[in-house]
Amino acid sequence: MPLPIIKQSTNKIYYMILPEGIKGDLYDGLKGLSGKHGISIAVIEDVNWNDDLTPWPAEGVFKKAKPFGGKAAAFLDKLTHEIIPETEMDLGLEDAERTLLGVSLSGLFAVWAAFNTDAFANIISISGSLWYDGFVEWMKEQTPSSQLKKVCMLLGEKEKNSKEKRMATVEERTLAAADILKAKSQAAVSFEIVEGTHFSPILPRLERAMMALEV
Repeated sequence: MPLPIIKQSTNKIYYMILPEGIKGDLYDGLKGLSGKHGISIAVIEDVNWNDDLTPWPAEGVFKKAKPFGGKAAAFLDKLTHEIIPETEMDLGLEDAERTLLGVSLSGLFAVWAAFNTDAFANIISISGSLWYDGFVEWMKEQTPSSQLKKVCMLLGEKEKNSKEKRMATVEERTLAAADILKAKSQAAVSFEIVEGTHFSPILPRLERAMMALEV
């Protein structure tokens, strides 16, 4: 079960998969955003970051880093068949408008999920790891969900300066991913370069993304 859940009287719910190191500091900020934008928020817990959020196996990005496990399909199945039904039953939600929001590797997962499930109306990818090996090429051969309404991608202006060669391609690949989604879906797709580094500062980006979906 995702915790915490911040409830509002609305059928709009954001499912957020956030990096472990920032979740604890964000609760008050998320509570404020939930009330301001009239959305319920469920933060997904118990995620194996390198395995559950990657679409296929790949080498790690830094020396001695563990390889990526490529178990996104299994995690998406758990999300759509266990976590979402249980959450919405507990909240008494019917005909929910769902947004999947991811940061870094979970931002990659969110975009991947747009091609693998009809569960979400909206996708937000903040500093998404769209540099991931073969991902943009994979997108070119796939068809996104016909239920997709809006996609928002945000990237820090300094992220392309990474010393890791694969990660340094993130800006050009995120732009390419946005163009593919624009061409292949009926969704309103936005891509914006914002101030900062890899997903920092996070709260202004969360609010910027929420505002983008309201336009």
